[in-house]
Formats: sequence, C-alpha cells, structure tokens
Amino acid sequence: MSSFYQITMRRFGIAVGATMFMSQLFHVSGKSMSPTINGEGNDSLLLLDKISSWFGIYTPQVNDVVVFVKPGMKKKSVVKRVLAISGQSVVTQDGAVVIVKSGHFWAVGDNPKVSVDSNDYGQVPIQSLIGRCLWIFPLHIQFLRRLAGFL
Repeated sequence: MSSFYQITMRRFGIAVGATMFMSQLFHVSGKSMSPTINGEGNDSLLLLDKISSWFGIYTPQVNDVVVFVKPGMKKKSVVKRVLAISGQSVVTQDGAVVIVKSGHFWAVGDNPKVSVDSNDYGQVPIQSLIGRCLWIFPLHIQFLRRLAGFL
C-alpha cells in the first residue's frame, strides 16, 4: 500500500472515531415532542453533542432540546425540552410550584397532551444527561419505504 493511502485511511479512521465519541445519532419516534420533532407523524434522527456533557462543559439551558436517561429507568432514553434549570421555579400541570434543585433541570415535551415528562417523574439530575440536540433530521417514512422497495 502506498504511504499516501495509509495516512489517508488513518486520518479517516481517527476522524470517524472522534466523531462517534463526541456525537451520536439518536432515533426518535412518538409524538411527545411534536410539532418540533416528528411533526408530520414521521420518525426523526437527532444529532447529539455528547462530549460537552461528559466533560461538564455544557449544562442545560432553558429551551434546549436534550436527551437523557429517564429517572428510575436506567435503559430508557428520552428527548425533551428544558423548561427550567437549577434555582428557577416552574408551575407543574397540577398547579404546584416547584423550585428546581441544584444539579437538576425540569424537562417537558412540546406536546403536553401525550408527553410523559418532569410533570410525571419530577426533576432530572444533570448526571443523567446524554447530550443536547444540535440538529434534527426528519425521516420521511414513505420515502424510506419506497427506497427499500428498490433495494
């Protein structure tokens, strides 16, 4: 193999590895974040920034769309919008006022009629954060079905 080829492949491998370590594609189905995500009944892919949360560079901000491990369920990840952060108060769906504790955030779905969120399971510890959403890629199911028919 030529030296140029080896160097190019090595750099490509490093770039792919670094990207996989720093970011993640996250598949979203369901209607709890509609119309922002899955607005037309289609699934979506989110591009997440993971590394900032791992190293404590990023802390959730109000209106950020984030993915986190659902409290009480170690293997269930959910996507929600941050409504309040440490020290802020929020009025729950039941009308109660909650002050968000230090090291926590309050997250809700954009579609309150169907969303299971902090109104149901309470404040979310920052340690359960997987990453923040950088980009939303809608997946048009009809297009994918047609494409699958051609493969």
